[in-house]
Amino acid sequence: MRGPIGQAVPVFVLLLVTLGACRERQPAYPPLLPEAQALMARAEQAFAQQQFSRAIALADSAEVLQPEHPDMLFFKGRVYTHMRLLDEADSLYRLVARRVPDYPGVWHNLANNAARRGQFREAIALFQRELEYHPGAFSWRGIGRAYAELGRPDSARFALETALRYDSTYAEAWLDLADLYEKEGRYEEALQAARRAWELAPGSLVARYRLGNLLLLTGQPAQARPLLESVVQEAPWHQAAHYSLGRVLQQLGETEAARRMLERAEALRALQAKVEQAELLVANTPRDPYAYATLGSLLRRLGQYREALYAYQVAHFLAPDTLEFQNNMAVLHLLLGEEAQAIALLEAAVRRDTTFVDGWINLGILYARQGRREAARRAWEQALRLAPDRPEPRRYLEGLTTATPDMPR
Repeated sequence: MRGPIGQAVPVFVLLLVTLGACRERQPAYPPLLPEAQALMARAEQAFAQQQFSRAIALADSAEVLQPEHPDMLFFKGRVYTHMRLLDEADSLYRLVARRVPDYPGVWHNLANNAARRGQFREAIALFQRELEYHPGAFSWRGIGRAYAELGRPDSARFALETALRYDSTYAEAWLDLADLYEKEGRYEEALQAARRAWELAPGSLVARYRLGNLLLLTGQPAQARPLLESVVQEAPWHQAAHYSLGRVLQQLGETEAARRMLERAEALRALQAKVEQAELLVANTPRDPYAYATLGSLLRRLGQYREALYAYQVAHFLAPDTLEFQNNMAVLHLLLGEEAQAIALLEAAVRRDTTFVDGWINLGILYARQGRREAARRAWEQALRLAPDRPEPRRYLEGLTTATPDMPR
């Protein structure tokens, strides 16, 4: 089988593996001071909670103690990458690469960002640079995906199979291989790869959808049905799963249920097309907070609340003085069952601007939901003083003793 660089590839791989196994590198930079370690631990925690401004601020504080330490630079690069601010991320990764060329993951992350821009040949070269220092499955998978995008299935398959030789339990690589086989019309091989991925990651929506769809394509609708039903139940926004399940129901003779499912798939398709347009706008204007807000609004309509929250969190990072973003974040936290985070955001918003009417209205709703009626009354009275023509605070005050208010807007 020919690989990414022709017949010479297997020898090249062998050299990488051998050299990588023999070299033991000591870090070319000092370890973090205990005080810096503590700050970076808090920064990681903030990043995990998608508190982007706080994560960057904590990393900056750590960097004061050890200026331009590669750990801080790389961390901030990860945060900017997560927010799709790729130019900012790349400038930080490049600083790390110049100081410490063998820093784990730095070339891999640069490669991923190149791939996100559609620069697949550059991505392959960067993944290969990572492999020079750190041979492993992740970068081989990245090479495979890049070759697939370039329309070179043989090279893609070689790279993905190499990734699986490094780690045969890498479910995502099995899924990529299944996708490659499916596009080539090799459904039985695709089915085997997808089944392997599902066995390794049965909770994965992607694995369940891929296996269910391939069971449909290979004439096994009864076996496909429970997998696709589980995806639709867990992800009511998943347009492709609705469509595939509709076809399954057709083949099983459940005509009316199939019709309803396909109608739902068509409605989702129209909304999903708007989401894709919004994502393209974000990619083209990554510093525009309103591009992220538009994306967040559409994702909320789809029911993808966690993804919508992420979009508004990036918008808030880019425009921290726009309280409407903070209000939308609070609503999404509530939709996700995270009431304490919602209240904290709204309380911070009205502290920042005591004239923020929507903040007071929604804060009153959340207080009332908790049974804190006096706090709710004070919030709505403040809203009424600020906006006497707004009907909501007056209505909520009138019904305070008789009903629980609606969800915040």
